[in-house]
Amino acid sequence: MVVDIAVLAGGRSPEHDISLRSVAQVLAHLDRSRWRWPVFLDRDGGWWPDRQPLSGGTGWTPGDPARARGPQRPGTALDFLLDHAQVQVALPILHGPFGEDGTVQGLLELHDLPCVGSGSAASAVAMDKIRTRQVLETLGVPMARGYVPRTPLLRADAAVEFAQLRAAVGLPAFVKVDCSGSTVGVQPVRTEAELAAFFAEFRGRFRRWFAEAQLVGEEITVGVLGNTGDVVRALPAVGIYPVKDRFFTIEAKYTPGATEEVIPPRGMSPAQIRVAQELAVTCHEALVCDGVSRTDMIVDHEGPKVLEVNTIPGMTGTSLLPQAAAAAGLPFPALLDHLLELALARAGRPVAARTAR
Repeated sequence: MVVDIAVLAGGRSPEHDISLRSVAQVLAHLDRSRWRWPVFLDRDGGWWPDRQPLSGGTGWTPGDPARARGPQRPGTALDFLLDHAQVQVALPILHGPFGEDGTVQGLLELHDLPCVGSGSAASAVAMDKIRTRQVLETLGVPMARGYVPRTPLLRADAAVEFAQLRAAVGLPAFVKVDCSGSTVGVQPVRTEAELAAFFAEFRGRFRRWFAEAQLVGEEITVGVLGNTGDVVRALPAVGIYPVKDRFFTIEAKYTPGATEEVIPPRGMSPAQIRVAQELAVTCHEALVCDGVSRTDMIVDHEGPKVLEVNTIPGMTGTSLLPQAAAAAGLPFPALLDHLLELALARAGRPVAARTAR
């Protein structure tokens, strides 16, 4: 049984290129006897659904006018995908705003199209780091001390805010925009001038910002698979060790060889790893995530502290979730199968039969 799917790629966010890198890996490992049909989302918001599904071994070029219809408005593209292509599930490989933040998920929900990963509400809350903090704080989830200003980024005064954050969390601190990913909009600050430069760079692009105390310890990440309310399991923890950068920058994340990623993390006992895995499951269920999430943490002398929760983890050749899944016995093709099956199961739809490999 073939289930045609819409693989959503690209998008309007600053992480457009990272999405395309993830999709290249996904399409290379997707079982096209079960799942097929890519859709390119350009930087201006246009959708480019392919005219025909991908067959086995066929390459894909984003927005190729010889293969794709576009640019189209999202609703028009979805009409084509539902009425002509008859897709039955969507696989968003979109990172950052306008893709990971619940906007696309809400559009799919309006069209009653099952979606891999979390729905609009969980996606929106997890994407907003400030609201994630607020949810997790109610459950006592350990996090770094935070300073959340009342004044929006557009009107933030560096002198006033620097004095406030220094009193609240100390120095050095990390300042972050509210809704971004891949370490875009995350910077360490030690001086008022550095905070002013952060404001100048992101003012007008993001609405809010906040600050967290710097944590010193082991950086790890823990993926979780499953739909909240059903069977949920944590994947092996991955230790993150940037080779040159002081923290896990976007360059360290996506440049081959720039970071050592170790399973299990160095220096952590099995008991400590279990605590981190339980914490990742708590975060997944607290935000009502479905399909997959990945929780990033720093493990200091007191134990793991949560940094953020990702609802569409990266799927590039250097990404952490596929590495953790492989260590748990789920190679990339099996991981994709599992995520698609979880989406169909959550919607009560039939699941495509597996074929021999």
